[in-house]
Amino acid sequence: MKRIYLMFLLMLPMIIASGCSLAENISEIEIVNLADGEKTVMSAGSENAAALLKAIKTKDKTQENISGLPSYELLMKKNSDTDSYILSIDLSGRKAYVSREGSSYIVDDKVAGDLLLNESFSYVYVNSTLYDAFLDYNEDLLETDRMYDWTYRNSGGSFVKKEGKVKGKIEGNSVKIGNGDTLDIAYEKTPDSQAVKAYSQGKLIGSGAYLNDVLAGINSDGEYEIESHAQWLMRSGSQFYGNQTLSFKVEIDRDADISVITRENSPGNILLVSAENLNSDETLKISTDVVKTDTNMYSYNGKNIFICPIDLYAQPGEHKLTAVVNEGTDREYTIEKTFTVSSKTFKTQYLTVSNEMNETNNDDTAIYEFAKLVKPARTESSPEKLWEGTFDIPVEGRLTTDFAEIRFVNNVQSSSRHSGLDLAAPLGTEIKAPNNGIVVFAMEGLLSPGNTVVIDHGMGLFTSYYHMDKILAQKGQKVSKGEVIGTVGTTGFSTGPHLHYAVSIYNVYVNPYQPLSGIID
Repeated sequence: MKRIYLMFLLMLPMIIASGCSLAENISEIEIVNLADGEKTVMSAGSENAAALLKAIKTKDKTQENISGLPSYELLMKKNSDTDSYILSIDLSGRKAYVSREGSSYIVDDKVAGDLLLNESFSYVYVNSTLYDAFLDYNEDLLETDRMYDWTYRNSGGSFVKKEGKVKGKIEGNSVKIGNGDTLDIAYEKTPDSQAVKAYSQGKLIGSGAYLNDVLAGINSDGEYEIESHAQWLMRSGSQFYGNQTLSFKVEIDRDADISVITRENSPGNILLVSAENLNSDETLKISTDVVKTDTNMYSYNGKNIFICPIDLYAQPGEHKLTAVVNEGTDREYTIEKTFTVSSKTFKTQYLTVSNEMNETNNDDTAIYEFAKLVKPARTESSPEKLWEGTFDIPVEGRLTTDFAEIRFVNNVQSSSRHSGLDLAAPLGTEIKAPNNGIVVFAMEGLLSPGNTVVIDHGMGLFTSYYHMDKILAQKGQKVSKGEVIGTVGTTGFSTGPHLHYAVSIYNVYVNPYQPLSGIID
């Protein structure tokens, strides 16, 4: 008996040494959260490291299923070697398990309790209490990246705040949205507040309380970054509260669409049509029976705009607007909308002039001259919008003839309507540019319009000035709103000093009053 006791005493240092060898040889422990990849490194001599080492040593083999528990990889680094263990924690049962080489072991209850108070394993609480959030994409739930700022009560009764990220499983963290696709955010529990923001190249372009509303407000195809910030408030008896932010990208590629922007559409007015969701490699043409000329599409402020002249003889009522996308390709499709043309009456004017003036200024020579000189100046326009805001009347004068008046000259009805406004003013009164633009025509001595200036304001919008006395602007000159371009005269087919002021879309005259209230902006 003494010999056995003596042998045990001789072996005791070896037993103690073998039990402590794990701690003595380890330089550091790296903890990897298998849910989000977050890493924590602790030195082997720390109290937290001692608790982990104790968990590895004080364990009993178990057959319990622990596959669904939050887990960490423990990398025990010993010089150039590394031993790997898996630590799984059951928060509800306050248990911990260590797995290695296919076998699982239950950790001592006291040690497991210590681990639950270790901040390195705080994600166990986050995993257990953080409300699930998904993207509901066509009724499929997708996991996206989530940043959280979460406060929970730990097993010791103390509140602990934890910030981190839950990585999503969407490839590229991007969702494609086309026609018919639906996308919303689904929470395990409805948050107390939610704010959704949409960004394009870092610039905020939309916000709201609901994702659907924000996406509906995006009119152009492309890639957008979305952030949805949700908050759950602390309430009486709360064990956890905080906020989380979902972040993901949407690639919007909806079918193109068109809409009429202008509210009052009457004969002689400008019809504005906007085209949305048109990709850079797509084409779009519009047509309607009340616009008799070709239409051009312009890009402005991220949108595609058509500026069209409604025919003076357009019938009031509903009219069809047709758009053909990708005409002549296998991707061709048609969009149809309706809009209303309101009725409008125009004045009638009776004008008496000498037969000599009537014959000299309204004969075929005058008409041919105007067609050869003035009209070509209004066939090419800057593709960019040159004007800013509303237009001004170019001269202070008395209105003698209104736009689109039906004119009888010497009791014979004119073949065309009056193309603009006749503003009577004293000879030499200054004429000012109604808005920014480029002078594309300036010539004296024309038979019918007399001394004439034409300004291009961009996107097919022109203003013309007839019967001037002096021309104070040159072709090619950039003019600013309010800049003097000439003076009132009575040259050409004129019965007295006045300015004939006209607004046109290329060579189709339109209501000069409309730009006074603004076009587009």
